[in-house]
Amino acid sequence: MADERREQLTDLLDVPAVLRAQVREVHRQLDEGLTDWLRALAPSAPATGSRVVALYIHAATVEDITMQSLLRQVAPIYETDWPGKGPGHYSTSDLVPLRAYAQQVFAATDAYLAHLAPDEASQTVDLSRLGQGQLTIAWVVSKFVVLQLAQIYGELTSAAHET
Repeated sequence: MADERREQLTDLLDVPAVLRAQVREVHRQLDEGLTDWLRALAPSAPATGSRVVALYIHAATVEDITMQSLLRQVAPIYETDWPGKGPGHYSTSDLVPLRAYAQQVFAATDAYLAHLAPDEASQTVDLSRLGQGQLTIAWVVSKFVVLQLAQIYGELTSAAHET
């Protein structure tokens, strides 16, 4: 009975559009959080090893691995477009390449969700090797992108207030 009601509800929703809106919102929050922190620091440069910058890059990397490796089953962007110069190879005081990487990841996710058909969102992904079992694409995006990035944004905001 509960499965039947859940199917009726999801039939009424454009799940990819809802996920896309949620992902866009969390991207906006992360970008604004980083920008607000940088404005508060002006005119001084961000400290090397900044927790705020590290959290921002962590968010982009989590999303990159989720969307590319788990869902698309291809190498993450930091390996394909940024080999040898990915996020781990930059100083947290040089934000230009770090932000460029994050924006590329965010754009790739947006494009993926823009082209995801409503029936595709309910397709399963085998995450048994990670101890997660068979999960839907919608669940993976919701859990590993929307919820994880929202949590990281909270940590970023907290770290920004500590500096």
